[in-house]
Amino acid sequence: MKTMTVSMILTVLLIAGSCIPAVAAVPEPMPVEPPMMVMPGDSPDMADMDFQKLQISPRHANMELEPGKSDEITVTVTNKDNKTVSVDPIVVDQPYSDYIFDEDWITITPASTELEPDTEVEFTISVSIPDDAERGHYGLQVAFTDDVMPTPYPSPYPMYINSLDLHISVWKPPVMQIQPRYIHDRVESNQNYNYTINLKNTGDCDIEIDPTLKQERWYRSEMGGQAFEDDAITITAPAVVPAGGTATVNVHLAVPLGAKGEYHSGIDLGISDSSSGGWYGDEEMVQLNFKVWTQPTEHYVKAFATETAAPITIEIESNQYRYDMCGGGSSENGDAEGPSFDVVLRGSTGDEVTLTRTAVEYHGSVGLGGSECTPPWEVDSHGMYDEGSTSYVERYTADGAVGTWKLCILPHYVEEFEYTIEVGDSET
Repeated sequence: MKTMTVSMILTVLLIAGSCIPAVAAVPEPMPVEPPMMVMPGDSPDMADMDFQKLQISPRHANMELEPGKSDEITVTVTNKDNKTVSVDPIVVDQPYSDYIFDEDWITITPASTELEPDTEVEFTISVSIPDDAERGHYGLQVAFTDDVMPTPYPSPYPMYINSLDLHISVWKPPVMQIQPRYIHDRVESNQNYNYTINLKNTGDCDIEIDPTLKQERWYRSEMGGQAFEDDAITITAPAVVPAGGTATVNVHLAVPLGAKGEYHSGIDLGISDSSSGGWYGDEEMVQLNFKVWTQPTEHYVKAFATETAAPITIEIESNQYRYDMCGGGSSENGDAEGPSFDVVLRGSTGDEVTLTRTAVEYHGSVGLGGSECTPPWEVDSHGMYDEGSTSYVERYTADGAVGTWKLCILPHYVEEFEYTIEVGDSET
């Protein structure tokens, strides 16, 4: 016969006393042990895994080499294990690398060694790139042991534990000089403009070119779109830039009638020489940025009031943006693009008040580093000056009186301007 516990007897008595059927009793829930959390990549038997414990210094290295050049690095391997480790380095291609690295291009010295506990050895890794190597990024690993990282799921490639990550950039110095690298101009609707791109081949072989427009996709999605379509631009160029010679790419822009806003794109020069184009194609591009400028027809009006009859002095200043109009564009129009202002001052009656222009000022900043508009192969002493920012100032005076006034300003060939209205004699 089974023995009842005290708690069971009390439970039965309570149920009987309350006339509640015994089936209604809710048993006390059993304690549940919380589930064991397993971190991604962990495995129950990883604590028991056996691998060689080496310290690799450095763990990562980079090289930049031209074809036909060589370089070397030193890697220190220290045995942190309590047993002797056989170190036999191998070269392994990095998965997803742009290019496949040839094992014949690398030499590791010593080829192998037995490394006792708490000792270290220096490995010399020599890399020699052949003359016909393809330019690009190469990624590889130097694995000093065959120990790999265990994973709880299949891995497409082994992850070596005791390894050096080595990244090698094979490049060639460009032989094509390009000027300018970008064309930035302020243009007008229904006008024509011509630009030139200068090329010089410093190599000993002819280089083919094929300039074409290449527009970035994100410009097409901008609010309002482009100021005009690509067919407004015509490009003419020779097919070849001779060895040691120069060539000119001509760019003609016919701004459509009614065009407004800005236009952004670039010219891919299509240079056949592999050393001229970058990994992202930037070295072969000449950026284009045209801002369609529209002359306002109505004056800007600024109302103000005076409480004395003191003289009124008005100063208007325009700071000009620098446009890279190398080789043509709107810079061919010369003085026609100089900034100016039509200024009218009206008194309380609305009648025009006589203004006397007392001064015109020109400000500029000039550097002696040479102009970006001069091809580097033509730079001499007279081409050293490079003017940067400029500003234009007009100053007027008028007899004052108590009342209200309206200053009316109509700018010409100006994108922005500042004004100052001074009431009173500045000398006092």
